[in-house]
Amino acid sequence: MSFARGSDYFAGRRVVITGGSSGIGLSLAHHLAAAGADLCLVARRPGPLEMARAAIVQAFPSCRVCTSAVDVADEAAVTRGLAPILEDGVDVLLNVAGVTRPGRFIELPPDEFRSQMDANYFGVVHMCRAVVPHFIGRRAGHIVNVGSLAGIIGIYGYSAYCASKFALTGFSQSLRAELWPYGIRVSIAQPPDTDTPMLVNETPLRPPETAAIAGTAPVRSADEVARAILRGAARGDFEIWGDRTSQLLAFLQGATPWLARWVCDAAQRKVMTRNPSSSVLEEGTLE
Repeated sequence: MSFARGSDYFAGRRVVITGGSSGIGLSLAHHLAAAGADLCLVARRPGPLEMARAAIVQAFPSCRVCTSAVDVADEAAVTRGLAPILEDGVDVLLNVAGVTRPGRFIELPPDEFRSQMDANYFGVVHMCRAVVPHFIGRRAGHIVNVGSLAGIIGIYGYSAYCASKFALTGFSQSLRAELWPYGIRVSIAQPPDTDTPMLVNETPLRPPETAAIAGTAPVRSADEVARAILRGAARGDFEIWGDRTSQLLAFLQGATPWLARWVCDAAQRKVMTRNPSSSVLEEGTLE
């Protein structure tokens, strides 16, 4: 398994991957191991982390893999967990960890907005605050933040998730501007819906309107998205797209945002026309 073009960029480098025990993070880990990188996988649960480490070592015996069971939303835990890793040096940081729970704004529990912001935005901030001084001292390094198409296009049913990913997009843009004078690269990947455990868990929770909008774009495999991310990072791209459809949607959102809204609204309107009651909320839902 290899992403081919650009794989030499990661050979011999030490790469930290948050969310490295499953989904896109685990696919990235396998490709990087094949490319000759050494890895440190970061995730909340020790069990899946150890399973991921064992699978990588079995497939690539020469790959050195360490793990750190850390909740990236906890800044103190990140500082403690990253300290021994930074002592051995880090070349690339891949911020992949994230959470989501779809639902209409008026129906989502208030704490969902904070928990998704804590994991998807502040989790990246915490990791960068730990690693960036190390990169500045070395005058080298590469940060790759994994966002989402929901970080550039607001989607029905994702008010909490979109807010966190929009924040990540702005953060990445500012970070790129601040760090390039130090020789540090920053990239942000904006993948579409990807076949991961997170997608499996969230799909049943989607309102019908959200499901209809999501159905206008194909679901990509974690392997496809991982390969696209690594190719883009190796090229030095700031914005990395999971596929051409995502790139086109992003272009439409920037050049003709009304058209992107029209496409989403048209899918939503079909659901509302077929089942008007599905989109009607009773008064006092927030109470």
